[in-house]
Amino acid sequence: MRILHQCGHNAVWNRTSFTERGDGDGLILSPVHERISQVESYDPEIKRSALFDPQFYLPNSQKNKLQEYEFFPDVVAQGFQTSTFEVRALDAARQCIDFQLEQEFERVVIPARFFGQMVTDYCQRQEAYSVVPHLTALGERNGHDRPIYLTLPVTTHMVSDQGYRMELLNWATSYPEIDGIYLIVSDDRNTKQVCNGDVMFEILSFVRELRLSGLKVLVGYCNSESLLFSLIKGVEVTFGAYENTRIFSIDKFVVSDDDQRGPRARIYLDGLHNWVQLEQAREIRDSAPEVWQEIYRPTEDSEEALSSPTPWHFGKSQLYMHHFSNMQAAVNELGTLSPLQAHAALRSKLRNADRFYSEIDDALIDLERHGKGEHIQGWLSAINRFAREHLRD
Repeated sequence: MRILHQCGHNAVWNRTSFTERGDGDGLILSPVHERISQVESYDPEIKRSALFDPQFYLPNSQKNKLQEYEFFPDVVAQGFQTSTFEVRALDAARQCIDFQLEQEFERVVIPARFFGQMVTDYCQRQEAYSVVPHLTALGERNGHDRPIYLTLPVTTHMVSDQGYRMELLNWATSYPEIDGIYLIVSDDRNTKQVCNGDVMFEILSFVRELRLSGLKVLVGYCNSESLLFSLIKGVEVTFGAYENTRIFSIDKFVVSDDDQRGPRARIYLDGLHNWVQLEQAREIRDSAPEVWQEIYRPTEDSEEALSSPTPWHFGKSQLYMHHFSNMQAAVNELGTLSPLQAHAALRSKLRNADRFYSEIDDALIDLERHGKGEHIQGWLSAINRFAREHLRD
C-alpha cells in the first residue's frame, strides 16, 4: 500500500517529509498552489517519484498560478468557452503532455473537468474536453515508458447510483492505453470526516470494481479514511497538510475576495482516527492520561506543539509533519496485511476508538462536533458490509 503527498499550500512541508523523513512514496504536485518555475526547479529525483495533476477541474479558473501554465484551458483558449474550446483542446493536450514528459514525472496524468451534478453526457463531455485530445497527443509522442493515468473526478451521488456508476466503469475501462485511474470523490458534506457509512461503502466498492477491471487506482484528496482502502489490494492513497488537500472541493479554484478566518490548530490522534483541536487534546492529556496513552502516537513535532506556552498557530508545520509520520506508520502496519487481515485490524482499531471516545466523555471532556468521532460507526458499518459482501468466500 503506497501513500502519496497531496501537495498544496506550503508544499515545502511535503517535500521535507518525503525527502528527509521518509514519509510517503512520492508527491502529487498542484499547479493551483505552485508556480511553473517552482515545479520546474524540483530535484529530478523528486519528480521521478512524483506526478503532476494538471487540475483542469474548473477550466475558466482565474487563479494566478494556474494562469502561468500555457496549457491550462482558460489560457490556451484566451478565455474558456465550452462551445469553442474543442478546437483548442488538442493544442492544450499537446502542451500538457509535453510538459509532463519533459519534466520526467513518474507517470502521465490526463486531466478532466469536474461536474457537480449527474450530467447525462458525463463521459462524452470528458472525451471531447480532454481524454481523446490527450490520447491523441500521447500517440504522437512515441518512445515514452510512463504509465498513463486518467483523472476521474466524481461525486458521491455518482458513485452511489448503480446505473451511473456502471456507465463510468464501462467508460473508464474502454481505453486500452490507460494504465490507471486517479480517482477524486467530492463529498458535499458539513463534516470534516466521511460519516455516512453507506457512502463510504459505495466508494470502497467502486474502487474495488476499478481494480477488478485491471486498472491501477490512486485515490486522491483522502483524509484518514485512506486507511480503509487497505481492504483492497494494490490501491494507492494520499495524505495532505491543509484541509483542502484532504477534502476535494472546487472552491479552491475560485477567486474570492471573502476574508476567511484561520482555523484553530488541530492535532491528529492516531487512536481516534481524527483531528482534535489542540487545546482539547491537552485537556485529554491532563485529565484522562490513561486514554491519552492509548490514542496518542508521539512525535518530536507534536511534543513541541503540545508543550508550547503560547497559543499554537495552525500555519506552523509541526502538526502536519506529525500527521504525515502517524499516517505513514499506520500504512506500514496495514499495508502488508491481506484484505481479511486488514479488516480484522481496522475493525479492532475502530471499536477501540469508539471506546476511547466514550472514556473521554466520561472524563467530562466535550469534544467539539468535528472532533467527537461521529465517523467511527459509519466506518465500522462500511468495512463490515464490505467484508461480508466482498471478502468472505
